[in-house]
Amino acid sequence: MNERAPLPEDLMTQVETYAVSFLKEGRADWDVPHTRSVVYYADLLAQAAEADRLVLTTAAWLHDIGYHGLFDEGDSSRYGHVQDKKILHMLRGADMAREFLERDEVIRRYTADQRERIIHLVGIHDKLDELRELDELMLMEADTLGAIDIARVKPTFDGAGAEKYIAKLKAKRLPLFRTTVGKDLAEVLVPIFEDYFR
Repeated sequence: MNERAPLPEDLMTQVETYAVSFLKEGRADWDVPHTRSVVYYADLLAQAAEADRLVLTTAAWLHDIGYHGLFDEGDSSRYGHVQDKKILHMLRGADMAREFLERDEVIRRYTADQRERIIHLVGIHDKLDELRELDELMLMEADTLGAIDIARVKPTFDGAGAEKYIAKLKAKRLPLFRTTVGKDLAEVLVPIFEDYFR
């Protein structure tokens, strides 16, 4: 696939429809707009790095579907409750991604390597200590940028949760950024995000 060519619109609609059907029942007021934001940044970063846009944008759509049904009313705005479900959402998400990618109408649209890579990315995207490959880091960058761009998605954390998230952002996520575009965007977005909670 030419990495500059438009993504197949019909396929992206299928991926979006599948993802949103689960995201609507994940973290309230967060998973759908956050994922749309992550998709935007994943495609931007993939184009800048001439990476596989189809893999990264599909993984971005599917990265948080594993949160489906994991929260009771109000739980998803509490930082600790989300952290407790990080590993489980990646395991479930990878299984759900595989189910989608193996559907008869979808399987032929990706190579076997692309399908396995998407499943891998969904299953590892929040395991910060294990991210090594550029596409793994790019999805993490997109996920981070998609969480802190308050013009695209309003934070749902309470004040204490925001403090913990910002501390983790600075200590764990930002030092892993590898792309110039991601670093430049973070430099602009992080101060705006911090100001939002002041």
